Amino acid sequence: MRLFLLPILAFSLAACGGSSAPRPAPSLAAATPEGAVRLFFQAVADSNVAEMSRLWGTASGPAAVTGKPEDYRRRMEVTQLFLRNSPYRVTAASPMQSDRDRQQVQVELDRSDIDGRRCARTMSVGVVNTGKHGWIIEAMDLTQAGTPGRSCTGGATSTQG
Repeated sequence: MRLFLLPILAFSLAACGGSSAPRPAPSLAAATPEGAVRLFFQAVADSNVAEMSRLWGTASGPAAVTGKPEDYRRRMEVTQLFLRNSPYRVTAASPMQSDRDRQQVQVELDRSDIDGRRCARTMSVGVVNTGKHGWIIEAMDLTQAGTPGRSCTGGATSTQG
């Protein structure tokens, strides 16, 4: 009699258990342009490409939601390589005159080269308000950050005396 109940019990537990696939933690929607930049840079520091993809995209939504562009994961991995280990601070935010749902946020990066020289680089980050998903990163020019490990010359301000 007990052997008869085991398959029923196993089936019942499996049916009630739901999916065993891990679900990603929900992303916090950024309420401000500066908040979007801070959350994105925290995801960079955490090497969390999935979270970076939830904080980067277009006015249509985050790349992790829209799946666009198709190579967004590769783009986030490259971005993470360029920006990791770079302390930063948000220095300014200014709305775009033609579109109140877009802003430019200025970020100062504290970089160091292979010789240990430190420099500051300023990078402009385009941010867009998606509505449902809050503010997300829409554009950034990684060349403004400088190539990791390369000389701190060309466009950088020295932070050493």
